Amino acid sequence: MPEQARIPIVLVVPDGAGDRPHAELAGPVPGDPSGAVRARTPIEAARTPNLDALAALGRSGLLYPLGPGLAPSSHQAHFALFGYGDRDFPGRGLFEALGEGLPPAEGEIVLRANLASVSERGGVLWIDERPDPRAGDAPYLADAGLDATIDGIRVRFVHTGALQGLLFLSATDGRPLSHFVSDADPLHADTAILEVRPLEEAPDAATAARTARALNAWIRHTREALAGQPLDAMLVKWAGALAHVTPFPLRTGLRGVSLGAGALYAGLSAALGLDHRELGVEPDPEADVAVRVAATLDLIAEGYDFVHLHTKWPDMAGHRKDPAHKAAVIKGVDRALAPLVPLVERGELVVAICPDHQTPSAGPLYHGGGAVPLVIAGGVTGADAVTAYGETACATGGLGTVRGSDVLPLSLDAADRSAFLADRITGHYALGSPRPGDLRPLRAAD
Repeated sequence: MPEQARIPIVLVVPDGAGDRPHAELAGPVPGDPSGAVRARTPIEAARTPNLDALAALGRSGLLYPLGPGLAPSSHQAHFALFGYGDRDFPGRGLFEALGEGLPPAEGEIVLRANLASVSERGGVLWIDERPDPRAGDAPYLADAGLDATIDGIRVRFVHTGALQGLLFLSATDGRPLSHFVSDADPLHADTAILEVRPLEEAPDAATAARTARALNAWIRHTREALAGQPLDAMLVKWAGALAHVTPFPLRTGLRGVSLGAGALYAGLSAALGLDHRELGVEPDPEADVAVRVAATLDLIAEGYDFVHLHTKWPDMAGHRKDPAHKAAVIKGVDRALAPLVPLVERGELVVAICPDHQTPSAGPLYHGGGAVPLVIAGGVTGADAVTAYGETACATGGLGTVRGSDVLPLSLDAADRSAFLADRITGHYALGSPRPGDLRPLRAAD
């Protein structure tokens, strides 16, 4: 198969930029021909000439990252955005371990574990204090005697810094373990530690129940090992295990790289076969995205044909519960995206833009389950009538309503790189046209 001209794809993810309308941001809503003044989302309230230009160059729609009303975390949403389905999901613990450079062995289960101050109230273990596990210092964790063997399961703790570490479970009796277990960490204090339980979707309920019992016993063990310390118990969450998924280059035909900051995105990339470049987080949103845009263009020049351009700034702004501040952050993100517009205009790039979820900037929810705006600009699929980027405007676009796992196939189609599914010319299931080097010729002699 001859090599064809390949248009690179950039997936721009302003993390958590999706939102609900807020009365304090009232004004004319882009995409509403009436011009009526009404509540707007932070994206609609922000000045976004570059996002609007990309919308005018492409096709728009609304995106439910996992499904209508489902509020995902970033790692779940990104797993879908990279073209993978629910049944392939290995659990966040795997991403955390790979991001720390501590891959689990075959058959091991890995979880995050973090410190808390715990007391007993009415026979229940109660969280009195749960500090941010990513900050602070607990040098005593290195020699706290947290390792144990419980019911034929070896439990091994590795301190990875601050107030947290990774917990590895391996069977000593040859019986399997399961990562289909719930979390013990409710993510806040002044509540009970949650009992770890087998998930109802576990393929083997008995194995999941055994794993859950061992984790509950280990949490109790940590209270004895840490007695007398200011933070005197460990909580566990995000169980994961090694997964065997089709690597991203084979699945998509793309040489890909992620610019997501932190161990989570490094681990997600490692699990899926994406390269990763750690750029840190700049002190303001425009600078953060500008660094990523410059790196994107350099990486494309190096031969990458998929770049995940991610910034955490809108999500952090949403968690402040200040809609006006979030709108100002989105305005800064937009300014930094300016260099991408002429590349799309010249047909040199396909740019897909979508938040990975809603982060409501008012109200009690951490993440929301509503739809977020999607644009796919550039390539061969043309443009619809939408000329502004935002929840209201994109709702009228030609893409309609899609899910996270649809974004990469739509982007591949816009880049003229879709796989022809009637012919299976590879052993793996491919979304994108395979690269010549991924095809295996038949030898003349066995």
